[in-house]
Amino acid sequence: MNPLKSKMLASTVIPVAMAMGMGVTGLAVSVNFGATPAYAQCNPCTAKNPCNPCAAANPCNPCAAANACNPCAAANACNPCAAANPCNPCAAANPCNPCAAGTQAAVVNTNRCVVPRLAKAAANPCNPCAAKNPCAANACNPCAATSPCNPCAAANPCAASDDVELTNAEAAAAYDCVTGQMRAAHARSGNATAASYGGWRRYSKVAYQSSTHGGRYVQNYANATARAYGAFEKAGVMPAGSILAKDSFGVNGKGNVSVGPMFLMEKMAAGFNADSGNWKYTMFTPNGAVFGETNGKNSAGMQFCIECHAAVAEEQDHMMFLPEEYRTR
Repeated sequence: MNPLKSKMLASTVIPVAMAMGMGVTGLAVSVNFGATPAYAQCNPCTAKNPCNPCAAANPCNPCAAANACNPCAAANACNPCAAANPCNPCAAANPCNPCAAGTQAAVVNTNRCVVPRLAKAAANPCNPCAAKNPCAANACNPCAATSPCNPCAAANPCAASDDVELTNAEAAAAYDCVTGQMRAAHARSGNATAASYGGWRRYSKVAYQSSTHGGRYVQNYANATARAYGAFEKAGVMPAGSILAKDSFGVNGKGNVSVGPMFLMEKMAAGFNADSGNWKYTMFTPNGAVFGETNGKNSAGMQFCIECHAAVAEEQDHMMFLPEEYRTR
C-alpha cells in the first residue's frame, strides 16, 4: 500500500476509534450513579454526551456528511471501498478481500499470541463493540446492527475483516510472537522461497497494516538480487531473479494474533507476462497451500494483484512500496 492510501486508511479509522474512546471515558466521569439507569452509564451515544459519535454536531462523527473522510460516503476520495480504487480491498477479485465469505485468505487462529490491550478491551462491558455491551440494543450505538455506518456490522462492506489498529510496539510484539508459527506454516508449502525468506534483508521497521491485504499486518523482505529495492521510488527496473516477500498476521477484536497468508513477487525473464511486467505473483494460504500463481495454478486469482500493481507500472516497475514512516534502508 502506498503512502497516500495509508493516509487515507488512517483518516477513516482513527476518528472512529477516538470518538468511541472519548465517548466511554466522558460518560464514566459524568454519570450520576444515583439517578442514571445502568444501561445509560456506558452508553456512548447518549444525547447529553458531548463526544457522542452519532451526534450531528460532533466533528468526529464517522457518519457526518461534512466529514471529509466519512467512511460511508460513496463519493469520498478517502473511501477505501470506492469502486474506482484499483486497489479496492473489498473488490470481489481481491484474494484478500475481507468482505468475502469463506475467503481463501482466512487466518489460522492461535491461542498463544495475544495483544493485552485488546484482550482487556474486549472484556470491558462499556466497549461499544463488545458482545456484552449493555447499550448494544441502542439504535444510535455505533455498533448496533441497525446502524447504517456501523463500523462493526457484518453488512458494512469494510468491516467484515475484524481488523484492528495496533501501536508500533504492539505490532512488533505480535510479530515476534507469531513469527515461528508463520515460518513453519509457510515452509509447509514446499516452496524454497517461502521457507527461506526469513534470512533475507527486511525493509520494514515494524509490521504495518495493509488494506489491500485484508487489513492484516505485513512485513517486507527482498532477496540479494533485489537489493535495489531499498532505494524505493528510485529503485528502477528490477533484474530477473529479484524476489520480494511479504508475510502477514491478523489480529481480531479480542486481541488474538493469527497467521496470515504469504505473498511473493518474483521478477521473471522477459516474455513471461507482459501485463504483470514479467512479475510472477504467488500467494500461499496460512496452511501452506498455494492459493494462486501467475501463469500457474489459479492464475486468474492473481489477476487482482496484477491490476492493482499496474497503477505504478511505469513509475515503479509495478512495485507498491510501504509507507515512508515504516521504511528502513
